[in-house]
Amino acid sequence: MKHYLLTTLAGISMLFLAVPAQALIITPDDCDTTISCETGTQTSESVIRDYIINNYGVEQLYKQDVGGGEEGSLSGSYTTSFFNSGSDPEDAEIVYDGGDTASCPTCLLLVKDGNHSPAWYLFDLSSLWDGVETLYLDGFWPQDGAISHVSLYGTDSTTVAEPQILALLGMGLIGLVVARRKARK
Repeated sequence: MKHYLLTTLAGISMLFLAVPAQALIITPDDCDTTISCETGTQTSESVIRDYIINNYGVEQLYKQDVGGGEEGSLSGSYTTSFFNSGSDPEDAEIVYDGGDTASCPTCLLLVKDGNHSPAWYLFDLSSLWDGVETLYLDGFWPQDGAISHVSLYGTDSTTVAEPQILALLGMGLIGLVVARRKARK
């Protein structure tokens, strides 16, 4: 019986580990239709950053330039890949790698080109994103221009445990409770 219980718990654990992470797909068409969003024509990075900080009370936590490095307190917590072209991408993917994550009472995503209209999109992900879901950016400036960088803004950063670790811990606790009850009988 003990062997059966351990085998069952191991099988359930593997099922949780095999489940793919959720993803949030974001397109320019989502702006104000499914996701609260605003656009702007300012091209200066410092002006845009000051605007976001002053109007939303958040700080820049992560930034990834096309062909450049990461910046911010969450560097290393996320990996951004750009697609369609090495220098003029219209798609990107932001993947959570572990460690600190964006705290989402207020979470904003900035997608910037800077040379076309609009020069940038600012998406409010506060009620949509938990900081660990993969963000897929699709179809930004497909005819003229490209993504120059992406940035995450939030209120702070906090450490979160991996979902799989929490699932394993929960299953282990359930297994201990079941085993203890059976031992009492």
